[in-house]
Amino acid sequence: MLKTNYFRPMSNFGRSRTVTLDMDMDNAVLEGITLPSIRQTKDGSGMFSFRFFTLSKKYKYYKIYYQNESYKFPDTLPLANENFYGSWEDVTIGFKPIEHHRTRDAFRIVGNPRDEKKYYGADLTENSYSPEHIQSVINSIHNVPEWYNSVVEKAEKNGCSVEDQLYKDALWVINDKKNQGEVNHRWKRNPRVGEYSFILVLCKEEGLNEIPEYVQYIGQADENGQFVNPYGWFETHKSKNIKVIRSKRKLKTRAVIAVDKGVFVDESKVSKKDYQLDTTSCHCGTDDALYRNALYEQFFSAVSRQYSLRNIPVIQDVVGENPYTRADYEANRGRFDSTELQMNWPVTSETPCQTVRLADDGSYISLINPGNDDLSNLHKESTGIRTRVGFTYGKFRGKIKFPVMLNDENIWNGLTYAFWLIYSDNHAWNNRRHDEAEGGYVDKNDDSENPVRRPDYHYSEIDIEIVKASRFWPKNYYGKRADSICVVQDETLNDDVMYCCTNWDLAVPSPKYFSWGIDSIPYDKEHKFETLRWYKLYKALTERAPMSNKAFKEPYYYYEIEWKPTEIIWRLGPSPDKMRVMGYMNNEFTSIPNNQMKAIVTQEYHYSEWWPPIVWEQGLIPYNKSDIEGRVYEIVVE
Repeated sequence: MLKTNYFRPMSNFGRSRTVTLDMDMDNAVLEGITLPSIRQTKDGSGMFSFRFFTLSKKYKYYKIYYQNESYKFPDTLPLANENFYGSWEDVTIGFKPIEHHRTRDAFRIVGNPRDEKKYYGADLTENSYSPEHIQSVINSIHNVPEWYNSVVEKAEKNGCSVEDQLYKDALWVINDKKNQGEVNHRWKRNPRVGEYSFILVLCKEEGLNEIPEYVQYIGQADENGQFVNPYGWFETHKSKNIKVIRSKRKLKTRAVIAVDKGVFVDESKVSKKDYQLDTTSCHCGTDDALYRNALYEQFFSAVSRQYSLRNIPVIQDVVGENPYTRADYEANRGRFDSTELQMNWPVTSETPCQTVRLADDGSYISLINPGNDDLSNLHKESTGIRTRVGFTYGKFRGKIKFPVMLNDENIWNGLTYAFWLIYSDNHAWNNRRHDEAEGGYVDKNDDSENPVRRPDYHYSEIDIEIVKASRFWPKNYYGKRADSICVVQDETLNDDVMYCCTNWDLAVPSPKYFSWGIDSIPYDKEHKFETLRWYKLYKALTERAPMSNKAFKEPYYYYEIEWKPTEIIWRLGPSPDKMRVMGYMNNEFTSIPNNQMKAIVTQEYHYSEWWPPIVWEQGLIPYNKSDIEGRVYEIVVE
């Protein structure tokens, strides 16, 4: 018989029922997140204490476990082994002996708490993408004739110079070697945001023998090669020899991804080898301090050549003192012949740090679509930033000032604004959940009629994209309902833009209600959201909801993706406590990703063909004369 006076986790953080502690983002890029950190307590540990009196001296051992409660599967279900749980940082330590009826001990919440070897890799203390390191790999290729000759053949096949192919191959080698080594990359499975619970397990000698080693030592797998959630095991294995005490005390945490540490430029992602870095700001660049500390990096969009712009050779601002008018738009439709149109594509910056800049006071990062002043060198340049710390699940909320999208005549400036999540890494450690339905996930880059499918795949993406488009899908998708649903109206006459919510599920058909064409997903008893998958093999599911262009005239607005294990909720609002639900999906209709992702903010030039039915044609939107500036103030994950 056992009587426990108290079990108090996080006892060095006062006596409140809930301990609120923001994640310390210093060193989070390379070392991952710990709760608490060395900057939050004297020794970087969370203390816990317990006291009990017993009529029997048979209770001899104890162990603490923690688990994230905000983003988890029920503890007794098979997928509970995906939950974020842990115990001692050193997984070789099992139950400890109770040496006194008053016990005080320490623990901390860390990334990769099961010490899984798939999250190990190379020492990344130094920037492996420095020009010097890249050149050393190129030299190594030169020194191996067979290797060099294979690069020459590849260059010829790809239609590029040997020098460019050497550069690309060197980057591939460096990227691949990052995941080879004996360093625990705890950041590859960072602690989740939200609320944590704590349990204390006390046991007799007989009880210890009843607990499998894979529960005593959470880094071990069971006889089927699977990890077992200790919360679930203790819930389903009651014993008079084991006492499980669940504390009423919780830890609540969030990540504030502040902008003031600057913007890092990852040289492996710059579109050209011989680029010119803008060095006018010390808060953006490739130096070691930014490599270690910056929480954002410049994002270079992948430029699709599915279509071409076929753009009129005109320089004029759509929004500004001398705005582009409806009359201009119509006049330009027949003003130029095909030889005069610009048959090119959107571009990304070839001068890193020129279009992404930290404000002098460190309060925001500017995203700039640069203006044009030379008819012989016209460009529509996309811009963006990406966070450098990944998370699995969370309520990702961006405080952002996007530029005004429509002018007073509701003409579109040609840009698509986006706040979105993308997979953290394309290696096996970051694969989504194994899924063999009809072969698995469709390869993201395969648009063929018989695409490659993979049961294990890394690609994940959840989007908010804002663009001037119709609130309705093309009429042919509605069938016989088209005339009653698609209200005949001129979309160019309103100031609504579309808030488009997308989950890239890669067309894996395992969800119960997987479908294509138009469908609807119920959110609550009164609301449902209309979805579209263009065809069975299309790799994404999308919803559209109207929002007013007036939101872009505010100092800033909040854009939110709440990503849970079984559902995704998209929101929009003027403040965190005044958010409106704009979209909703769940795992009965679409596969919800479970790997680690990072957040991206972009202002991109998209082809009008991507957003049918077309409202304004991208090719009839002039090249902007002035810089178009957006601002990112912060991203919070909670």
